[in-house]
Amino acid sequence: MDIPTNKKLVCITGTVWSGSRSAPRRLLVKNGFIRPIWFTTGSQINDAGYKHLSETEFHLQHAGGGVLAHIQYGGNYIGILKQELESALNESERGALVVGPQEIAAQIAGALPGTVVFALKERAMTLSPELNEVQKMGKLHRIDVDVLQPGAWTEAYALICEKLGLEAHNSPF
Repeated sequence: MDIPTNKKLVCITGTVWSGSRSAPRRLLVKNGFIRPIWFTTGSQINDAGYKHLSETEFHLQHAGGGVLAHIQYGGNYIGILKQELESALNESERGALVVGPQEIAAQIAGALPGTVVFALKERAMTLSPELNEVQKMGKLHRIDVDVLQPGAWTEAYALICEKLGLEAHNSPF
């Protein structure tokens, strides 16, 4: 699977999150990124769109190379199918945005050249071991976010846009 040259594949992971309308994941969607639909063999764990796969369907997709990235969570599998990421890239104006666990971001970065990963962390937090290889590949950008600081999410979004070479559309409305 190739990323079209006019599109970007961005993964956001980390340990600090916000439901704010100024959260980078929300503003990137407003800036033309599309989040692919995730799959689960159980129930949803975040705000992404999900499609349900039986465990048999998951194993068939995995064996056939259709699973791009996955983890086992709470006894179930969650992840992203290659076809769903391709659809998001094709339908989007700017590219695809994957927001999720470090393991998912690391698998995607390892599988697809051109992937850019942003780790949102508090200043004193260390990077997760899952991201070591991504950092060695030069695909990881750490952004320290002080969640108690006013404007911290807007600043994080501006840094992401700068790294991606995009103009920041800061309005959450």
